[in-house]
Amino acid sequence: MHPDIENLLHLAETDQALARLRAEIAALPRRVGEIEAKLAGINADVDRRRKALKERETMRRKYESDIQALQQKISKYRDQMLAVKTNQEYKALGNEIQYAEQEIRLVEDRILDGMLEVETLEKQLKIDEAEQKRQQAEVEREKNEARARTDQDQRQLTELTSRREALRKAISADTVRHYDRVLKLRGSAVAEARDQYCQACHVMMRPQVFHDVMAGEQVLTCDSCFRLLYYVPSNKPESETKAATAGEAGKGDAGKETVETAAGATEQA
Repeated sequence: MHPDIENLLHLAETDQALARLRAEIAALPRRVGEIEAKLAGINADVDRRRKALKERETMRRKYESDIQALQQKISKYRDQMLAVKTNQEYKALGNEIQYAEQEIRLVEDRILDGMLEVETLEKQLKIDEAEQKRQQAEVEREKNEARARTDQDQRQLTELTSRREALRKAISADTVRHYDRVLKLRGSAVAEARDQYCQACHVMMRPQVFHDVMAGEQVLTCDSCFRLLYYVPSNKPESETKAATAGEAGKGDAGKETVETAAGATEQA
């Protein structure tokens, strides 16, 4: 195999590893960001429920104050009833007392409803706070893992970058330039030639080109996708193997026939 082809295969493998590492390094902060966004949502739920509870408590105090004011009115009306001189005035005060008592019952109902809401909010708040605590621990764990993984990836990135530069220097400049252009265009720059087909674009190549690729004595490209071609003998198709075996057998038979013909001619002589 031509040395440039062997180095190209190592270069392609290195570039793929570098791409995976860069993608992983870029993905880790996004993953942490997603978890932090989820935590922010839970924090907002907790804050909203705490605010709702505070509002319910403020409203409860207001209702209790309203009841106290109504009770004072009732007490005042009853004191006034002792001083009235007519039945009409007495009846009017009685109506005011009755209305105030009805208002007290309505406010007490609101207080009871508020207490039920508070109970529900407190239960949900406990659930949210537990989830908040769990998510906070998860965020810290993910951050620590991301930092550790990023450090590891950065070390590998440095090692692979050095290896990549060494491989590029070992390949001819023209081949490297072609490799870079195709890599940018196609996303991959090398392709296996097998059974007379480019395994990247699946276009059949000319027999002579395939033969030259199999020989491995020069760097060749696919006429269709322009990828640099390489051949792996161990991946030879069964049909190609049988054809080669039959060819060798044919050569052997032809040689044997030639020898036998020559021997017969000698005997006749």
